[in-house]
Amino acid sequence: MKYRKAKKSDIDALLSLERGSFDSDKLERRNFAYFLSLGHSSLIVQVLDNEIVGYGLLLFHRGTALARLYSIAISQKHQGQGLGKKLLMKLEEDALENECSYLRLEVSIENKSAIKLYEKSGYRKFALKKDYYENHSDALCYEKKIKKFKSSKLKVKVPYYRQTTDFTCGPSSLMMAMSALSKKIKPTRALEIQLWREATTIFMTSGHGGCGPHGLALSAHKRGFEVELYINTSSSLFVEGVRSKHKKEIIKLVQKSFEDEIKKEKIACYYDEYSWETIEEIFKSGGIPIMLISAYRLTESKAPHWIVLTGIEGDFIFFHDPEVSKDQSAIDNMHVPIRKDEFNLMAKFGSKQLKSIIALY
Repeated sequence: MKYRKAKKSDIDALLSLERGSFDSDKLERRNFAYFLSLGHSSLIVQVLDNEIVGYGLLLFHRGTALARLYSIAISQKHQGQGLGKKLLMKLEEDALENECSYLRLEVSIENKSAIKLYEKSGYRKFALKKDYYENHSDALCYEKKIKKFKSSKLKVKVPYYRQTTDFTCGPSSLMMAMSALSKKIKPTRALEIQLWREATTIFMTSGHGGCGPHGLALSAHKRGFEVELYINTSSSLFVEGVRSKHKKEIIKLVQKSFEDEIKKEKIACYYDEYSWETIEEIFKSGGIPIMLISAYRLTESKAPHWIVLTGIEGDFIFFHDPEVSKDQSAIDNMHVPIRKDEFNLMAKFGSKQLKSIIALY
């Protein structure tokens, strides 16, 4: 038995294997070609007597410690020989070599043999996707911690919401945190847009304006939540990305108005650096942190981005990312694990290294 990275010359064999393994949701030639060219993926073939008898496809969540088993198949004539288990172990090894600590996958509820394999291999069920496959069957979502470490668990249940526009990551993250703390808050698109209207800084580098920490903090406060605001600067935010003097003046004016209202409402605001221990203390006190990050390490987009943190475990922090890219599903963006060192690089934006947390209670 041998394992190696797939090549373009393997596509015909992969297509034959795919068509013999699945009745629907089959990968086509263009799909295999795309994944072979994708930088954050790994396509492994299993070879026996010079014949490709299985393959596994991993996708890596850029900038995080999460890998997704997108597809796995064993040829019909070699099933029942333990090849699936061996291939799964090889894929886990490959994920570890790519510095991943968690592996996730989806499997049809009708695929009893695969479910048995995953559960025997240490995968735990954590979600259900309704009507996921072309034949309208549901998918079970499984996860395995493939890197072992000792830790104390500190997680909170946060409902997931996928942003519906390019500019509402802040409101979407805020809705997730608020709905986790109060049953009265129901995440909807109407509320998403309303929060954006309340909290927007009017202008960004181009297009629609994004939301700054002051406006989001006020929106949460208006809905009855206790709020703490952490910012590592008292200067005007996001102006370095705007060339127009007129637009800069408007951003500063809006922020000043937000700051005056924050003082009036006596919202706690700390203009200082925060630490890993600050985040731990927020969780221990029953709060949920919403954090500003640079989207570059996730999507290679040089834009500010909001996420909601969902827990800390050992040297990992977990978050919900409201933005789902084209090769992801919402499940890929739930409780995403990221190592502390990577997170510290991600949790600041722009040339001035802006850092901000909004803590909700």
